[in-house]
Amino acid sequence: MTNFNIVIHKPLGLIFHDDLKRDEKVLMTLNYEMFPDKKKLIIKKGDYFVVSTDYFSKLKKRRRLTQSEYPMIALPWIIDRIENGFLKKPSEGGFSNFERSTTAEFEEQTIGINAMIHCCAENVPGLNIWNGNRKDYIGGITPQQWDIPLYMLKDGLLDELKVIANKYA
Repeated sequence: MTNFNIVIHKPLGLIFHDDLKRDEKVLMTLNYEMFPDKKKLIIKKGDYFVVSTDYFSKLKKRRRLTQSEYPMIALPWIIDRIENGFLKKPSEGGFSNFERSTTAEFEEQTIGINAMIHCCAENVPGLNIWNGNRKDYIGGITPQQWDIPLYMLKDGLLDELKVIANKYA
């Protein structure tokens, strides 16, 4: 019998966009055209990059916060896998049509990237980046996740992530 001992790391704590702490720095704003009411920021908190979302929950009828937390040292790997795996054709050294996900370990946290056919909207291809050792702030289950449409990466987001990685990772 296999015994899986997955360590769930302590949450960093929700980041309030209008009340940043000393160790929290906004690195960039993410604009998702399909979610104009959501304010999404990439924030540096200690040795982590955090994708923080502030939005109005129609279900709860109030503003909510949620976030995904990744070790900053994972960012160069994430960028490399996106650029050289998912965005390149197999003939150029990219992933084959059968390779739809990849994972690696950083600071005892499993970080993964999955290809998606319907990312944020129907028929919008994209990627799901996840941390399997951190619980979602709203659902209370693993993993924490960040969905990114491919067009956003190609339209400049990947280059902006490279700048962040070069400065902080």
